[in-house]
Amino acid sequence: MREVDEDGLVIRPNKTRLKRELADLQKLVTGIIGLGENDRAKLELDARFLEGVRRAAAMKPSSGRNREIKYLTKQLQKQNLDQIRSWFENRDSRHSEENRRFHALEKWRDRLVEQGDQALQQYLEQYPHVDRQQIRALIRNAVKERNTGKPAGAGKKLFRQLRENSAEAAESAILSERQEQ
Repeated sequence: MREVDEDGLVIRPNKTRLKRELADLQKLVTGIIGLGENDRAKLELDARFLEGVRRAAAMKPSSGRNREIKYLTKQLQKQNLDQIRSWFENRDSRHSEENRRFHALEKWRDRLVEQGDQALQQYLEQYPHVDRQQIRALIRNAVKERNTGKPAGAGKKLFRQLRENSAEAAESAILSERQEQ
């Protein structure tokens, strides 16, 4: 039965909105196809749907794969879309948070190499548990490497150390938080 407004006229669905929703679902299906088996298992999807996803993932880009994606899009409408969308959003936010952290560490590395002792003092204030001698030696090697134009081996070691220091600081913050509770 069709929906009718108060004047008795038939209400037509907004075709643009329907097409946009269908395109969003197709993007979701494409995202699911791009996932590995472990991540797909976390989504708790229907077995038939998962079998279709495996088929589509095995196909090369073609019109047959596009038909399979359209079929899977219709099948996806029967799944728990809110749970699937929230999983993808959570995953994306974790990736963006990790990227932000890495960019911050890269900035620290660059500052330490460029500014020397002044930046090191600020770094040590933020991360007091760091071994001063080790970090100074890594900075010295990275500066020497940069000045001579050698490949970035010491700079990479410095970045790894900064990443470890950051992870240790995060772990100690979590532990102290738990002890306070």
